[in-house]
Amino acid sequence: MAAVDSVEKALAYLQVHSPSDGTSMYDHLVKLVSKVLEDQPSKAVDLLEVSLLVKKGTFDAKESSPLVPIPVVPDATQTKAAINLFGDPELPINPRTGEPFEADLPNDYECENMTAAATVLDCLGVGLGRELGTNLALAAKRIGEDPKLGVKTVRFFGKFLGLYSDYYVFEVTFKKPAEPEKAPAPAAADKGQEAGKAADAPAPASTSGPAAAPEVPLEPAGKGANKFTYLVCSSLGGPLTRLPDVTPAQVKASRRIKKLLTGRLTSHVSTYPAFPGNEANYLRALIARIGHATVVAPADLFSLNDETQELEKAEDWEAPPGREMAVPGAWVHVRPHLKAQGRCEVHKRELPEDADEEEFYNEDELEEGPDMLAALEDDAQLPNEQAAWTPVYSSATETVKKQAGGLRSLVWPGAVCGARDQEWTCVYVGWGIKNAPFVPLPPPPVATEYAWAEVETKELEPKPEPPPEEEQAEDE
Repeated sequence: MAAVDSVEKALAYLQVHSPSDGTSMYDHLVKLVSKVLEDQPSKAVDLLEVSLLVKKGTFDAKESSPLVPIPVVPDATQTKAAINLFGDPELPINPRTGEPFEADLPNDYECENMTAAATVLDCLGVGLGRELGTNLALAAKRIGEDPKLGVKTVRFFGKFLGLYSDYYVFEVTFKKPAEPEKAPAPAAADKGQEAGKAADAPAPASTSGPAAAPEVPLEPAGKGANKFTYLVCSSLGGPLTRLPDVTPAQVKASRRIKKLLTGRLTSHVSTYPAFPGNEANYLRALIARIGHATVVAPADLFSLNDETQELEKAEDWEAPPGREMAVPGAWVHVRPHLKAQGRCEVHKRELPEDADEEEFYNEDELEEGPDMLAALEDDAQLPNEQAAWTPVYSSATETVKKQAGGLRSLVWPGAVCGARDQEWTCVYVGWGIKNAPFVPLPPPPVATEYAWAEVETKELEPKPEPPPEEEQAEDE
């Protein structure tokens, strides 16, 4: 009995796994014996060399890293976010009385029925699901009722996937107009590049031909691409971060690159050509491009006021059956077209008196995009004459009642819209990558080390001749 106990203790000792790599002596001996029986070396007693070969040649899948890192969020952060989402907000304590201050009255705001919207998307097999839709509704409720924010409207824009964490994006407007932001100063590297370009630039051309337009100013808050403000968070109920306004230079730069988001707003966007800003600016540029291309509404629901250029909702609108909402003609764009200039409203330079308008302005300044409330069936097609939107249904059987119908964008994979009865919604869930062929820009030309015209020239003053040796001796 004692021998059996010693054998069991020995096996237990050999099967103890190492905390560093997770292996055990027992597993290693099994591999060692299998290696000896497989190779059958002439001197099997040289187990030390065979043991080293087994240890070096063993492939452990646990040590390999995935191509896309798995998002890791600390459990404490998720727990705190859940408490903030489902629990009551903690009120500050009055130091005099030791009692919490009285809570401010909740803010009045407008918001879509996010629970019903989540149900519509869930019927179509898209979106984030009903359970997460309820959490999104609670998060939007906390944003809207916050008296410090003072929002007028709040809407869930979508979810951007990242390498280390994701972004939940909420679209809001404020009751009080926001203060205009100052244009960011160019970085030191950008200043050096601009100085180098200015030194090598030729003389300014005459006004008879098209000239390079100067830097395009950004649209003020509440207009164009900056009409809405966006708040992002990595976990629902967690701290919110307000994204800065987008500039035309950032929109144009984002169209020339393809980059996966990391989930960290302060990360550097390492790309070529260089992006003017960090990941927060890049995310804001993606939101502008996706929003102006995929935020849609059912046809005949809104009308455009000719005086204020604002959308007005029809009171007597009746939703068509769900399957009829799965055609591009049933939906219209409710955001102005984002021009190639990076703005919704084209910015033109001041036209000189003796210049021709068509010859003076460049292509970006002469662009005329589609009008508001343009139907989705008029969108540009993909290569091979493929439509930009594809239909989605809640059921393949046409006779099923109370169906939901919608469209899925093929230009921006992850953007969908759907409707059922009187409820409709649109949302984006994806990586922020456009379905378009990516052609990297060639590197800039190599800069010259010196001017060839000054290599051998007679315009330079000749080198002075050295004094005679006698004069040098007298001076000494």
